[in-house]
Amino acid sequence: MTHNLIPFIGVTGGIGSGKSMICRIFSCLGIPIFEADKEAKIILNENEIVKKSIKELLGNQAYKENEVYNPTWVRAKIKEDPRLIAAINSIVHPAVRQKAIEWQLSQKNKPFLIYESALLHSENKPELINKLIVIKADKADRIKRINMRDSLHPTDIKTIMEVQPSEETYLKQVDYIIKNSNNDLIWPQVEKIYKSITGLT
Repeated sequence: MTHNLIPFIGVTGGIGSGKSMICRIFSCLGIPIFEADKEAKIILNENEIVKKSIKELLGNQAYKENEVYNPTWVRAKIKEDPRLIAAINSIVHPAVRQKAIEWQLSQKNKPFLIYESALLHSENKPELINKLIVIKADKADRIKRINMRDSLHPTDIKTIMEVQPSEETYLKQVDYIIKNSNNDLIWPQVEKIYKSITGLT
């Protein structure tokens, strides 16, 4: 990695763990956020090379008639064959990481940057990630948050959780853990990590 690049700190955790809330706190502390999962959705809909590769992998039904990505149909395919998730990631992730590098190069005068992604863990993190923060939350709390936020069918929630990394995988060789179950106070945890990374402690 080029030495003058501002370091990337990964923030990860399963669906409903509270990644967006944690990132909002970092943002309040002046840290820019690269939302990898949102960038992936844009790429899936706008990058013609990626779209072509996805169609070749899954078929034209991966996109609706208006050429918008069809996540419900794709989730059903993944449920039939979980190996597809790795193949999809191999198509999308390189494009996301290229966007991340371009964004990283554009940032100035910040102590660090946040790279938010639900699928990130120690075994697959790209070289651009310097340290890794994992958000840990009870499954029941996660499901409750998902139900409040999204209009997903319980089967879809179950499918998403099944294809995401296990808690054991998330927690392996991480630098920081934020506990975000029902009664956990998250701001002090984020502030402590911020001070640790910036050398203020």
